[in-house]
Amino acid sequence: MYPKTIEETSEKIYECFEEDLVKIIPHHTSNWCKTISLETINKFLLPKFINGEELLLIEKEIIELYGMCTANLTISSLKEKGLVDTIENQNGEEIIFLTKEGKKIAEKLNKK
Repeated sequence: MYPKTIEETSEKIYECFEEDLVKIIPHHTSNWCKTISLETINKFLLPKFINGEELLLIEKEIIELYGMCTANLTISSLKEKGLVDTIENQNGEEIIFLTKEGKKIAEKLNKK
């Protein structure tokens, strides 16, 4: 749960991204896409909120945030298919790696 200000701002930002983001992983529902994207946006805005900054984004931040949403949707889809997984390292950073099934598919693709 995030502060109401963050959640409201995230909703507005998502509305701007929604049309394009739902096309990235077309076999998923728009609710799936929205849930993952809103979590990404909320996490992005939280440091601004904590630092007492306005929750306004400059162009560079918008581009970065859109890329983060795209990446998180793609990774989430690959995780659901069992092709990648994640683990948190000692610094609290999420590390993405190929599963056995993901490695098999990668090897097949590399042979083509």
